[in-house]
Amino acid sequence: MQLKDINTEEKIIEAAKNAFMKYGLYGARMQDIADNAGINKALLHYYFRNKEKLFDYVFDGALSKYFEQMLVFSDTSLPIKERIFKYIDNIIDFLSEYPQMSMFIIKEISVNEELFYEKVQNIKKDKGVHLIALLNEGMEKNEIPMIDPTVVMMNIHSLCAYPFLASPIFKAIEKSSGVSFHDEENQKLKKSVKEFVDFKLTLNKN
Repeated sequence: MQLKDINTEEKIIEAAKNAFMKYGLYGARMQDIADNAGINKALLHYYFRNKEKLFDYVFDGALSKYFEQMLVFSDTSLPIKERIFKYIDNIIDFLSEYPQMSMFIIKEISVNEELFYEKVQNIKKDKGVHLIALLNEGMEKNEIPMIDPTVVMMNIHSLCAYPFLASPIFKAIEKSSGVSFHDEENQKLKKSVKEFVDFKLTLNKN
């Protein structure tokens, strides 16, 4: 029996990740993935029998890494606002490394919501406290003002993700090499999002 080589499998997964994030499940081609991995198509099918199985592997990994950023919400050693600040740091660093991740997840879930809903829920349930639950806890403890936690969650996620989602628009507007999210730009983005959070979650003591 032929043994699978870890290096070859890693090359396949990296090539598949790039293809799926760019073209999605239905647009990506197994031949292109094989070519970019430097192998023949028969060997690709030996490692992953079909495109759907390879996509599941990549998508599960993408979702898991995305939701890993939420683990900080369960860190009870930090005040609630500090946990959210840490999450902002985590998610912006993550999106800087994987700038296409948000679009990839949004696009694939919107294409087939039922197929991926259970997958998302299974991954989320192992990641501890969620942001809405954390915000509700803060209100119950009178640590933050009464707010709509769903709206605040959407605002935080939008402020973190939009600069990466809209990077092609910025490129066209600037007519340059585009917006690059390096450390200095990331720090500015983090500061801006945290200022919004600090404003929304600061109790009025007057």
